[in-house]
Amino acid sequence: MEFRSFAKVNLGLEITGKRENGYHELRTVFQTISLHDTIEIEENDSNSISLSGNLDTIPWDESNTISRAFELIYGKFGLNQGFDVRVTKRIPPGSGLGGGSSNAAVIIMFIIDYFNLDISGSDLLELGLNIGADVPFFFSGGTMLGEGIGEILTAIATPVSSDIAVLMPGLIVSTHEIFSRINLTKKALKSTMDSFLSSGDISTLNNELEFTTFKLFPELERIKMKMESLGLNHVSMSGTGSALFCFPADAQKTVLKSVFPDIFIGELLDKQTYNNSIGAWPSGKASVFGADIRRFESSRPRVKNDKK
Repeated sequence: MEFRSFAKVNLGLEITGKRENGYHELRTVFQTISLHDTIEIEENDSNSISLSGNLDTIPWDESNTISRAFELIYGKFGLNQGFDVRVTKRIPPGSGLGGGSSNAAVIIMFIIDYFNLDISGSDLLELGLNIGADVPFFFSGGTMLGEGIGEILTAIATPVSSDIAVLMPGLIVSTHEIFSRINLTKKALKSTMDSFLSSGDISTLNNELEFTTFKLFPELERIKMKMESLGLNHVSMSGTGSALFCFPADAQKTVLKSVFPDIFIGELLDKQTYNNSIGAWPSGKASVFGADIRRFESSRPRVKNDKK
């Protein structure tokens, strides 16, 4: 069985407060994009999970989000089927593109599908949040307003602009470190989220975390300025970084490739395309996942309907 585990960008992000447990309250616009990892899964007779991948910089052990997903849901339901799991990573760790969260979400959905488990929306939310705040978003994908710590999700229309370019500089940024350095006493920035939600204009958004990340990684600010000097509109950082993205016109793509040869150029994925593209080529009991994923719609946590 083979699955695609897609990346996300944060089209905009603002911090609204901090909880007593240390988690920051935020408002963000999550957006799935066509950049993806590939996860290959085969049954084995060992009753254990064998996890491997193509990047030596990623720990393929019990600390990996995939291992944690198996451990949580196997423990909850008393499962013991063994699998060999091989991951081809294209989403860099520490890039703000949600690769680890996406991997975990796909594994959770696979296990639920494979064993035909009956799971409530609240249990699904708890499983996801025990791994990471972004995991619940990847149960749905598309374009979502995320509030709270990112787990309160409202489906919104995918922006008209469908092409996206993502530069991944190869720097690993610690999400924990960035959030630990946020100074909520500084002058609050004017919120741009409401303007975007009423107009759908991506250019109105900004990422408030850029200030903190750029102080620690000034080279990222220099890269952003270089991208902007090419005439690109709305160059922004995703999450806590280090990835930077923009929405190039066709004529700008060649220029981008010449200046940044490794830049990824792809497209935004709406919810239906995301659901249909996760995919599987089954070898055993599992059904075709792209179609079967719709079973989760009634279980997904706290997702409101698209605005009309």
